[in-house]
Amino acid sequence: MSGIDDTQFRNEFNNLMKIQHPNINGSLDKHLCEESHGLDWCTRYKIIKGTCEGLYYLHERLKESIYHLDLKPANILLDKNMDPKIADFGLSRLFGGTQTHTTRNCKGTEYYMPPEYIQRRQISNKYDIFSLGVIILQIIAGPLGYSKCDDMPPQQFIELVCKKWRDRMEATSNYASTEEDCQRLKRCIEIALRCVEVERKNRPSMRDIIRELKQIDETSSSMSSWNKVRIAKIGQWGGIGGNYRDIEVAPCRLGSLMIGCGEVIYSIAFSYYDYNGQQHKVGPWGGDGPDKGVNHTIQFSLSEYLTGISGTIASSPYGVIITSLTLVTNTRTYGPYGQVGGTPFQIPIQIKGSIVGFFGRVGWYVDAFGIYVNPNQDATHEDEAAVVKIGPWGANEGEAHDIDVLPCRLESVAICSSDYVESFGFSYSDRSGHQHTAGPWGRPGGNTHTVQLGSSEFLIGFSGTTGPSSTLAKDVVTSLTLITNARSYGPFGQVEGSPFQVPMRNNASIIGFFGRGDLYVNAIGVYINPEQEKIEQEAGITKIGPWGGNGGNAQDIDITMQPQRLESITISCGAVVDSLAFTYADKNGHKHAAGPWGGNGGRIHKIELGPSEFVTKVYGTIGPFGKFSSVITSIHFTTNADRYGPFGQGTGTRFEAPMHSDGSIVGFFGRTSSYVDAIGFYVVPV
Repeated sequence: MSGIDDTQFRNEFNNLMKIQHPNINGSLDKHLCEESHGLDWCTRYKIIKGTCEGLYYLHERLKESIYHLDLKPANILLDKNMDPKIADFGLSRLFGGTQTHTTRNCKGTEYYMPPEYIQRRQISNKYDIFSLGVIILQIIAGPLGYSKCDDMPPQQFIELVCKKWRDRMEATSNYASTEEDCQRLKRCIEIALRCVEVERKNRPSMRDIIRELKQIDETSSSMSSWNKVRIAKIGQWGGIGGNYRDIEVAPCRLGSLMIGCGEVIYSIAFSYYDYNGQQHKVGPWGGDGPDKGVNHTIQFSLSEYLTGISGTIASSPYGVIITSLTLVTNTRTYGPYGQVGGTPFQIPIQIKGSIVGFFGRVGWYVDAFGIYVNPNQDATHEDEAAVVKIGPWGANEGEAHDIDVLPCRLESVAICSSDYVESFGFSYSDRSGHQHTAGPWGRPGGNTHTVQLGSSEFLIGFSGTTGPSSTLAKDVVTSLTLITNARSYGPFGQVEGSPFQVPMRNNASIIGFFGRGDLYVNAIGVYINPEQEKIEQEAGITKIGPWGGNGGNAQDIDITMQPQRLESITISCGAVVDSLAFTYADKNGHKHAAGPWGGNGGRIHKIELGPSEFVTKVYGTIGPFGKFSSVITSIHFTTNADRYGPFGQGTGTRFEAPMHSDGSIVGFFGRTSSYVDAIGFYVVPV
């Protein structure tokens, strides 16, 4: 064995014989990347935690402690599940206690050596702690992570790294998961910075580090209060520019709201109270440009709560932004703030519900925003607390229609449409399991479309258009599109007029409707359940979708050559997704190519997946484009190692392929014409 002397060999052999721990096995350095790419945070945290547990075993759990003395990324091996295994014990030593020793020799890798060893050749249990801190910083911030933290104050380094990671994470639809990750990230950086303290007495022990990691996980679990308190997260409305902003603690009651405005909405700030009565102040978000506008502050009294928001959205040289806002509470109306111009939107909340917080995208202006809804302001009845009533969208014409029993699950939807939505009906079950039928509201006419939802299918998106009728001096609902966790339906009617949409977040679903109508459907609103039960993914290959329109020609692969692993994805896009092609391997390892499906336009982007990389998430938007009533307007891909996109400019209704935590997308099908009209996915368990 070249490069290792007899003493090192005996150390390696004898120490490995003593180790019986799953994390000590016998290279991380090949996976070190900066924050913007490479391994996702969950994988990096898994490696950090596993390495800490392995070192804790060496230092604290053995009869005679082992100091590794050459801990570095090249000595941390990763198995197929990315679990870390500490290896190379050639320089390690057995010690019966935590005393300090001095040596005349200098061995190891200097970048990972603590100052007391470089200067005085002192060895203690804090040697490995220093090396661990350097490694954690490299895992989080890339190969130069430790060097970067040495070049700036600690707090500045923490803020810089956290911002880069949040920018990478912000596209996720699962807000609660993102916040848990960001909290873990910050705490891990703080641990690492304590580990690399110059004074070794200030460094934590492995027992301290493991205790803190346990606290981090417990804190993250407590953040699941987002799910327990049944807060609905709805939206967002507006453009896709700017930076994502969100809150960290689940809101219960809105305290105040400040809007900075002039010709448009420049910024927002607000305060709210959580479920423990603690006040939180947020923002201002936006106003990063030279124009700040005039600030207007609304202080809500204890008995006043926000029941509706309306406004307008318009294009600017910087993209689509919010141009005006009007706020409605249970006691009065505020605004409009900004200049009313562009496409109108409206978010009225009903059945004792209230808007208690916000999230969105901001930069020079407020590009987009969404809302948090407390389903029941009084929170006195659990059944009612689980339902939010939002809308309606359309005109205040015709007869009002509503249901008598609160819904629990949507079973089917029936729509009659021609140039307009002529009638609307649906069936649902209540909390006792009893079936109910509502409608049809409007009059029979046009073509009848019935959507029967499967037992594991639920409505996660709802959009449409409203506009004037050519035969009546009234506004009507001109089109409707339904999006479920399995596919999309519609559009039904003609996509003309002012658009509206109700994109859902987290596990929320639409479970019923209300509205107005006589000869046609004049307006429509929705009932929302903030907590839809999760559906477990079945074993074997699953075909889900498609999402999008009904135009174009059907495209699919030869299912006899069942896909097992996705190799590459090629997308052509401009304003929308023009075409899609991909390659995959079947279960026998044979390679296959599909596409390009779609038109010849757009710019080509190719994603080559690494040998251990697989697609874990796909989401995008659906909307009208030119003469096409519904096409894929944008698409994003997330893998276990990176994220890609957006491809396309992203206007329309959001969709997302529902994935189990151990699922992987291995192929596609859909409908295409000059563009990609619809897309679906083949999914297998990893």
